[in-house]
Amino acid sequence: MSMKTRLLILTTLSLMASCKHEVFTPVESRITPDPSNTYFAGEPVKFNIGGQADNILFYSGETGSQYRFRDRYSVSVEQVRSASLNLQYQARYGTAGALEVYVSNSFAGLKGDDGAADRATMKALAEGGMKGWTKLSYEEGGSTVWTSQEYPMDGFLDNFTLAFHWCPSTSTATQRTYWINGSVSLDMEGTEPSTMDIMDLDPIVVMMNEELDPYHKNKGNGSVRFDNPSAASVCCQGVGANALSYALDAWIVTRPSPLNRVANDKGTVIKNLQNYMDSFEYVYEVPGNYTATFVSVNSNYMGTSSQVQEFKFSIVDKI
Repeated sequence: MSMKTRLLILTTLSLMASCKHEVFTPVESRITPDPSNTYFAGEPVKFNIGGQADNILFYSGETGSQYRFRDRYSVSVEQVRSASLNLQYQARYGTAGALEVYVSNSFAGLKGDDGAADRATMKALAEGGMKGWTKLSYEEGGSTVWTSQEYPMDGFLDNFTLAFHWCPSTSTATQRTYWINGSVSLDMEGTEPSTMDIMDLDPIVVMMNEELDPYHKNKGNGSVRFDNPSAASVCCQGVGANALSYALDAWIVTRPSPLNRVANDKGTVIKNLQNYMDSFEYVYEVPGNYTATFVSVNSNYMGTSSQVQEFKFSIVDKI
């Protein structure tokens, strides 16, 4: 074979390969439940896959994997079954009554990077009688005794802010230390019940004492600490009598956050260009009614084609 002939063949093959990549094929997926399915809990449900699809995404229909919730990032207030704030307090040493707790559904938030402005905000709130805030009562047990309180948060779903005011009354007596743990428990339609730690709400510390930096924290005695592994999420670390010339005055305020937010439901990629698939099996462990959804997609720079197929069925206990 001459060199000219070889070059002609190679050029032709190259053009054929190039043309192949230039072609866009609309997706045509044929997915069907296998006739042998028993639909018993704990046994595989098999789906047969035919047609032409480069990629297939599977939503099982279980909580957290429902196709109808793929673009949902919050639920309506009416879909929240319950919401509660759970706090655990431990008063360590010093004079009682040095902690106040508030919640708000209208607070716009602190800046977090402008100490003077944040001090002014909290000063105005305190002098104005904490307008727009609800004060929460709590039982202050004996020294080193944990007490727990649960507060319904139904009226604070779309904009929740939690604030602790650490405010010993005098410096001539021991300024009380408090350990605080807390979480928000949520039960919403279409999701599993969940718990959010108060530290996930990004609390900001604002020291009102002019002797200290506005964002003074994690400095041992006389500071709010988030770094005490032997204590709790929040540690208001007091000092002994006359250790300071001033009474400590600190706010710990979370960033405003909607409680009715949720993560969007996710599907699982079961097929891509790298693997061939003519069937797929999935096991449902819990009896119930499900809608399994397959999203088939062909996509390249020339275009995208998708196809959605849903299958409704009931999973029952095996007798």
